[in-house]
Amino acid sequence: MGDGGAVVSNDMDLSNCIRSIANYGSKKKYLNEYKGLNSRLDEIQAAILRIKLPFLLSDNKRRFQIASMYNEKLKKLPIILPIINQSHVFHLYVIRSDKRAELQNFLEKKGVQTLIHYPIPPHLQKSYKEFNKIQLPITEEIHNTVLSLPISPVMNDMEVDYVCKQIELFFT
Repeated sequence: MGDGGAVVSNDMDLSNCIRSIANYGSKKKYLNEYKGLNSRLDEIQAAILRIKLPFLLSDNKRRFQIASMYNEKLKKLPIILPIINQSHVFHLYVIRSDKRAELQNFLEKKGVQTLIHYPIPPHLQKSYKEFNKIQLPITEEIHNTVLSLPISPVMNDMEVDYVCKQIELFFT
């Protein structure tokens, strides 16, 4: 329904810190302990999130299954795959390819939507102009090669297979 989210933790110090950051960095009005944001969730988004929350674990499990399928099916291709560990929930599934633009165009023609999340490294953003002169070649290479593949708990195995087959086709 829009942007919104939640942070779930059993660490009260971390929870309090995150709540504070989301409220201008303040625990008490006008006393800012952190560089914060105005990132409170409106009532409609909260209501939707409340309905979705009981499905969080199963949705995360499905995302993990899809990521595992991608890693298994794509492991022999000339792309860099994410490392899988049990704590990763795969909000995004991001690969790296030197042929990112060509691969993205190919997949789009095959009906596979991909995205380039964060195409500009932070140190090159206008908002961080004080860092624009810093050279970070590895960071810049990563930002020039990342491509997010579709991943959603509502994807079925056939859809995952289709994405993988199209990527295989591109590289053959």
